[in-house]
Amino acid sequence: MKTAQRILLTALAMFNEHGENSVTSVDIAIELDISPGNLYYHFKGKESIVVALMKMHEQQMQALLTQDKLDTLSAEDIMYYLYLLVDSIHVFHFLYKSPADLAEKYPQIVKRRQHILANLKRQITFLFESLVKQKVLIATDADRVLLVELILLIITQSCQFDELNSHMDDETQRFHALSLMMVSILPRLAMNEGEKAKLVAILNSHEFANSIKSESPLYAVNGDK
Repeated sequence: MKTAQRILLTALAMFNEHGENSVTSVDIAIELDISPGNLYYHFKGKESIVVALMKMHEQQMQALLTQDKLDTLSAEDIMYYLYLLVDSIHVFHFLYKSPADLAEKYPQIVKRRQHILANLKRQITFLFESLVKQKVLIATDADRVLLVELILLIITQSCQFDELNSHMDDETQRFHALSLMMVSILPRLAMNEGEKAKLVAILNSHEFANSIKSESPLYAVNGDK
């Protein structure tokens, strides 16, 4: 792995574990066993690292937030898709902690974060509108609007809430978020009890997670200096 990639991957892991505010550029260099000068050659301080990570996150989300075939998903597919959205947010969850503080420190990331959230809301709205039109989801317009807001809140904030439950590992946190969403959606799905029970069994088994993990965030990092 090239040095620039190693720096970003290490910084991401440290920011997620300890919080961006508690990690310095020197800490990242020490963790990598490289000199601060070597790190500075690739990234001119912590701000440039945070901005690069936000760009990577935006590219990752762009790949997911496409409406192509979204209106043809089955109920089971919807669960998989929601899990993938949660997983993608959790990979960069430091960006969703204390967003006001991050925005004040790193104004360059504000528009990118707003763009991600706007596209995420648009995507979930389109998904639920399609499900209502197909009569797969039973919801009034008012209920659908509230459901979109609830799902958006769970996807973006569940990792922060789950940190209060220190016994949860990363995978358990992701499934907890998915469970919160599905407990809101399942009663509104036009399915018989047997079909709903099958979805619950899949959800409880955790078996599908290994095949739908988010692509490595380093896929967007090219080259080495």
